[in-house]
This record gives sequence, C-alpha cells and structure tokens, in this order.
Amino acid sequence: MPEISLSELAQATGGELLRGDPGTRVGTFEIDTRRLKRGGVFFALEGKHQDGHKFLGDAAERGAAGAVVERVPDEGQRSPEALVRVDDGVEALGSCGRWVRRSLKKKKWIAVTGSNGKTTTKELLAEGLAAGSRVHRTPGNFNNHLGVPLSLLACPADAETIVLELGMSGHGEIARLTEMVDPDIGLLTNVRAAHLEAFDSLDDIAAAKGEMFAVMRDKATAVVNLDDPHVRIQAARHAGPRVTFGQHPTCDLRMEDLQNRFHPGTNLIFRHSDQSYRVRLRIGGAHTAFNALAAAAVVIAAGADLMQALERMERVEAGAGRGRVHHLRDRMMLVDDSYNSSPSAMASVLETLRISEPPGRRVLVMGDMLELGRMEGALHREAGKRAAAAGVQLLFAVGPLSRAAAETARRAGVPEVHHHQDSARAAESIVEFLKEGDLIVVKGSRGMRMERVVHALVEQCGEAA
Repeated sequence: MPEISLSELAQATGGELLRGDPGTRVGTFEIDTRRLKRGGVFFALEGKHQDGHKFLGDAAERGAAGAVVERVPDEGQRSPEALVRVDDGVEALGSCGRWVRRSLKKKKWIAVTGSNGKTTTKELLAEGLAAGSRVHRTPGNFNNHLGVPLSLLACPADAETIVLELGMSGHGEIARLTEMVDPDIGLLTNVRAAHLEAFDSLDDIAAAKGEMFAVMRDKATAVVNLDDPHVRIQAARHAGPRVTFGQHPTCDLRMEDLQNRFHPGTNLIFRHSDQSYRVRLRIGGAHTAFNALAAAAVVIAAGADLMQALERMERVEAGAGRGRVHHLRDRMMLVDDSYNSSPSAMASVLETLRISEPPGRRVLVMGDMLELGRMEGALHREAGKRAAAAGVQLLFAVGPLSRAAAETARRAGVPEVHHHQDSARAAESIVEFLKEGDLIVVKGSRGMRMERVVHALVEQCGEAA
C-alpha cells in the first residue's frame, strides 16, 4: 500500500501516538514477527494462545519502525522506536483495513465467499483478470478477521483490481468483512455442510454466508450460483444487478458439459450470450469446473475480456493440498487433496474417483472431517457408504471420527480397510499396502495434517521420471 505517516496510522487505528516522529512513513504491516519487514509496523495482538506484546523485542530486532499496542511495554523491555496505543488491537487492525479501503479509490473490488472452493476460485479469477489488469489477491487463505485487513494493508498502490477471499466462523463475520471490503462484485460460490459446530443448520450457514449480499451496495453486482437453492434464496437480500451461473437453463453462464477427471485436469464447456466456450483446466474434479465457471461469471460482471481470462485460467496449476497430482513409481498416481475437507467436498472427490479407471485399485486415505457438530457421526458414516459406492478397494481411515467411516465402509463391501488414530501413524504404514497402478486420493480436514501422508508417499515411493 502507499506509505502513510505514523500520525495517519494513529488516526486509522483510532489510537494515540505515544512516541515516535509523527512524520515517519511506513508501508508494511504484520501480526507475526517472522514475516515482519524492516521499517514495517507490528500489530501486537492479544489472542487466546499468544500475546503479541511478548514479541515486541523481536519486532525491534527485526527493524520494525513502530508497533501498535494495547499496553505500554514493561520498563526495560525492548520495543520498536514508535508506539501507537489502542484499546483493542484486533479492532484497530480492522479499522486500519477499512481506512486503506476508503483511501484506495478508482479500483475494482471483488469479494469471494462460500463453503467450498473459495481459494481455488479466487486463484482462477485473479489469474484470469490479470490478463488485462494489475491484480492484487488474498495471499493464501488470509480470509478471516485478521487476514482480510492484512490483505488490504498489503495492497499495492498501482493495483487496479483487488480479489479478496472472505471466510467465517460465526454469524456477523461475513457482514463485517463485506463492510470492510465494500466490494463492487460479490460472489457466493455455494452453501454446504461446513462449520456445523457453530451453526444450527444448513439454513443457518446460508444466512451467515448471505450477509455479503445483504451488506453490499445496491449498485454492486451479485454473482449467483443458480444451482444452489440456498444461494438463490440469499441472493434475494441484494437489490442490485446480478450475473448468474450454473446448469440451470436461465443462467447467464450455463454449464453445457464437463469431463470429470483427476488428470490431466477437468474440461468444461459453457454457454454465454449464444456462444460456447471450452476451458481445459490443469486442476481435476467436477468441483473445479464449477469453480472456473464461477470465476468466469465474475469476469463478465467485471466487464473484462472473457477469452483472455479463460486462456489465463487454463495455466493455473493445482496448489499443494488442493488437487495436485503426483505420478509415483510403478504407475501409481497420488492426488493430494489434503488441505481441507467437508462432506460435500469428500462426495465430489469420491465421484471423480468412482468414474476414474486406474490400472490398479482405487485407494482413499480419509482424515476426519472436523467442525460438524452433532452431525459428525452420521456424516462420517455417509462418507463410508460413498467410498464403497465409488469402488474404493483400499481405505485408510485416519482419526477418531473416521472410525465410523471405516466400519461402515467395511460393512458396505470395501475389501480392505485400515484405521489409524492420526496421520503420522498412517504415514508410517501405508506404503506397504500399495500395489502397482493404484490411484490414491488423500483428503481430510486441516487439523488432521493429512499432508504427512502425502509427504511420506512421495518420499518413499518417489516421483516417476
């Protein structure tokens, strides 16, 4: 972002400059001293598990020009030269993000939220729009109440289009983030069973996701998934223009066909304004095809060149844990979808696995799906049934919740089932059970650390030449 003075920083955060030259200018901001750049500002946040004030000395050693604090450092404690005191560090960070958004005018602001596919859709969209615009995007999945303001604070002054991902853990969060970003275009990819631990029902999740449509300016454009009934209902909360996508015959961008596979990536054909477009993606799965369709709908809403955008989207590679394919020795193929999981995401991956025809067996390494509340048992048993229906011949279930999936899958006819309490133990033993030509899919919630299994397989089996 453009550099601002310390006096402006105090104004932006609603704080008081305790010490330091008011005219000193700063341009980078962090909440983690490990990422802090020399001359930047450190926000010393107090959290449940960590107190940022303990790292003021680290910030000073790394050359921070200043720090935003809730309390004055103890006598003798080293700290950056400049200090801005605020009542609440998290609120101050959000206020600073809003200040940046108001100061960066004449740009196209795009917000992406949804239960599944936010990050992949954001990456496809940002890459597509980069064909004709300087784009700033959410780094990684910095999509919560801390990540969004940090993404705003990292926005280059010369960016023309900003694509930001919005996540949530409870009611009101999407509304606050939408108000902060004030998007010109808002996309809700879908509503699925995720974070049920914090919500009463799927309708409750939909209402929380739909806060984006309720908060957006009337002149902003809503991008709506017409195939998802919950999204359709929530879209009614926005009175302004809309662009629609899906398989429904009335969609502005209508899916006509897709080739669902892991490798070399899914193909899709969609129609817009009486013209058909074919997209050959490097990322597999039907869910990715719909992510790309959603991204294309935002491109239309932004008034960008669709053909140029689609050409750029075709270059996007799968990220680690997000469908990346590894070709291993003995004709084995490993699909690394380990970053996260939910019942709907698991079902989508299993459908792609079902229609795949590997030379060997279909193998699923399934970690617990977390944050499902009182539905966790039923949803894991359902996953076990789906694994059997998908023709899985070897199931490695990982975690206490996945024991229910393992037992159900065994009863439903999966011939070989193993259960491990954690991914470290699964990683130690899985290789000895694999055979030539196996297609192995690894998936589980972030907290299960299923990437351990992926790393073990790549290390022990080796990538094919």
